[in-house]
Amino acid sequence: MIYPRIALAITTGVAIAACSPSGNPHLDMCMKITSNILNSDVEFGEILESKNKREMRMTLPYTSNGASSEALCVFAVENASNETYRTAPKEVTIDGLKLGTKELMRASLASSKDVLEDTANETTKQAAAAAEEAKVMASEAKDKAAELADEAKVKAAELADEAKAKAGEVATQIKDSEAVTRAKDLAGETTNKAKAAIVEGAKAVQQKLEN
Repeated sequence: MIYPRIALAITTGVAIAACSPSGNPHLDMCMKITSNILNSDVEFGEILESKNKREMRMTLPYTSNGASSEALCVFAVENASNETYRTAPKEVTIDGLKLGTKELMRASLASSKDVLEDTANETTKQAAAAAEEAKVMASEAKDKAAELADEAKVKAAELADEAKAKAGEVATQIKDSEAVTRAKDLAGETTNKAKAAIVEGAKAVQQKLEN
């Protein structure tokens, strides 16, 4: 059986969860009733839906045993202010034949059980899928955290090596600066001594000339 896609999921006051096979309990109910009445495999086409403040009408084209026709399910309004409708249809017409009151009640009851069972199965599947997804995400998060921790360690080591190298360069520069200063001091001392020697020599020459 192929469930048609429908964009709108309607919430009702009836105890049928929103995570039904098609995502719409009204659609599920209409399809189940149609399948149960026809008592055969049914392939549904795109649905036509219309609604007002009194009711919602669903027209379902279908193919069964090679023959094509359509089913019409009419749902009474439950709360007009928020446009919610009863899940059990008030009227069902299949292949142009309208179901009688007793037949509709029996079909609705049987279909309700099927819808609830399908909904429970779908909910279980979705819960299992969500749990598995959460498990995968947790594992990925753990791996990512470990990866970031390793990257942080590598970066810290690189920064430590850079700091150590920089400290060595600064120390070398300080030593080089001290050596230059010392050389300048020595050169100054030598120059001063040379000047003093020249002056003393000049004095000695002058004294000899005077004598």
